[in-house]
Amino acid sequence: MDSKILNFYKQFSLCTNPGLYKDYFVSLPNDIKALRDLVCDQHIHKMRVYRTFDKKEISKNYIWYNCLYDALNTATAMTSEIFRLDEKGFYPNKPINKRIMITCRYIAVLFASVMKSKGIPCRCRSGFAPYIYEDYNVDHWINEYYDYEKKRWVKIDAQIQDNSRTHDKDVDLYDIKDEFEYPASLWLKARNGNLKNLEKYLKYTSFVGIEGFAHALFRDFNALMNIELPYTPHFIFGENFSKLTENDLCEIDNLAVLMLEPDKNFDKLRTIWETNDKFRLLQGPYFNPYIQ
Repeated sequence: MDSKILNFYKQFSLCTNPGLYKDYFVSLPNDIKALRDLVCDQHIHKMRVYRTFDKKEISKNYIWYNCLYDALNTATAMTSEIFRLDEKGFYPNKPINKRIMITCRYIAVLFASVMKSKGIPCRCRSGFAPYIYEDYNVDHWINEYYDYEKKRWVKIDAQIQDNSRTHDKDVDLYDIKDEFEYPASLWLKARNGNLKNLEKYLKYTSFVGIEGFAHALFRDFNALMNIELPYTPHFIFGENFSKLTENDLCEIDNLAVLMLEPDKNFDKLRTIWETNDKFRLLQGPYFNPYIQ
């Protein structure tokens, strides 16, 4: 592996920068499995809250339920809230009402921040996980860290509490193999008409056809560039996707082809990120709302 690439993924981003918590993160366990479990125990997924508690309990214990995403968008914000809820900070088997309520993207950012603080190359990846629910492949974020002994990137899921919470009991959450699906491959298969189970990726979403893969593709592209924001480019946002030309779609195709081998094509991907303003102008429900 090129040392330039590994050094790039040791760098902190706007989202993963630990700020004053860096030394604290360094003090956490060095065993990666134990570290993954510890970070995981600091959060609860919003859907688990919704399915576990009634509305009165939610409003009492999770006062920011509707705006938590923007409130805890960075590793420092999440860690600050962890200490606000419990001054003991990170510890295992934390009571549910002492945990921050976030989703997979946020726990991936927090885990990446801890790993980078320890000098371990780590990056977030956005894609789809077929092992969480039996009836559909859910939009999901994981981490990849570089294992110098194995000489490869190891895929690790820091959000799922344990294997009993997945329908696929054989998946190794500490070293995911082929179970995680990257959006570049799915986009290209869908564009070529070779994805026969498209509906498994669209269930419970508002996306139509391949639109969902485009959003996941750009989230993954941003994450590979150390930009882990949960937003996507304006030119595919909302009604804009239906207005894409064939040239636009081919441009996305070319990006997807490069992302099939992100390390091999690292320099080309960096050049696209640095020069293609259309790909960099991001938008979300509460982000760049004034773009017309």
